Amino acid sequence: MPTVQQSFEKLISLAIQREEESFSFYADAAKRAELASSGKLLNELAKQEVIHKEKLMKALKGGVCETFGCTLQEMKKMDLSHYLLEIPLTSSATPQEVLIVAIKREDAAHSFYKALSELTAEAPHRAVFETLAKEEGLHKDRLQKIYDEKFQQWM
Repeated sequence: MPTVQQSFEKLISLAIQREEESFSFYADAAKRAELASSGKLLNELAKQEVIHKEKLMKALKGGVCETFGCTLQEMKKMDLSHYLLEIPLTSSATPQEVLIVAIKREDAAHSFYKALSELTAEAPHRAVFETLAKEEGLHKDRLQKIYDEKFQQWM
């Protein structure tokens, strides 16, 4: 049976993979964007995902997995992996569908990093996850605002 640290290492490795996928998602969506402003935003988000990956890799190399303060049973109960589920998007997706998927991805990432920050005992490592959670939340809010302005004008 894996230890808590090994389980968290797998979760952080999965988070790194999801950051890579988010980079590809935003970069591809930017290429297909109809409006220059949308393309610019998507490229900015892609760049942020690279920074998030780098922060996670640095934390992983810095021993972050040794700083989690919970048992394996508590970790399983939280089911942190459900925050990192892949949300598919077809190549023929509309701008509205791209925004919906992006909002869901950012919301899930925000929740995941928030949960990790609550389980991290050492302040420097906790700050990494708190920062990532905040950034993902800001991304979600920004995307939600664009969605509301473009697709929910009747509200």
